[in-house]
Amino acid sequence: MKNLETPACKLALYGARSSLGSAVLVEALHRQYEAMAIVDQLNALPSTPGLRTKGGDLSDALSVSHSLAGMDAVICLLGEQLPGSARDDFPLLFRALLALLDGLEVAGVKRLLVVDDFAWLDQTTQQPAAPVSHLQERLLASPIAWTLVEAPLPVGTRLEFADFLQPDASALPLRRFAAGLLDELTLSLHVHERVRIIEGDR
Repeated sequence: MKNLETPACKLALYGARSSLGSAVLVEALHRQYEAMAIVDQLNALPSTPGLRTKGGDLSDALSVSHSLAGMDAVICLLGEQLPGSARDDFPLLFRALLALLDGLEVAGVKRLLVVDDFAWLDQTTQQPAAPVSHLQERLLASPIAWTLVEAPLPVGTRLEFADFLQPDASALPLRRFAAGLLDELTLSLHVHERVRIIEGDR
């Protein structure tokens, strides 16, 4: 039963249409969060009790600020949110992260978790050094309490919301990963850090 004296966390999620997105939503609703999925089409997700949807463009800071107004925290599954081949488009990824930092600050949202394969943040020849350095500087200077979380290993098949309600062996790792995400969101043990959630953490 929810403690009526403790307001529920208002959580916004980018990337809700993915397997991990479904796991995060199930875990958030299990914890009685007020969950809202930010989607490009409002009918993109099936109707689910307790879940709201809202439109938003991750590449535009103004859209981000409008979508997230009134939220307490945001989880962005970056690799799941960027469409198709755009996931490998570094300029688009760069714009999305800057839009998140700027949009959250305007909206007054203090907590951000971004899930992705962050190997590109390491200085390599694969990505332009100047934009990577600029992004690192923006992250360190941001007042947002952000945490970068390394993405889990991909699952073989697409898992839906219902698959995580009573998860079997194929869904359990993502459900546990989602629980670890929400633990970090709440406890803020790794603010301004890049972390990896492993099975032993649960």
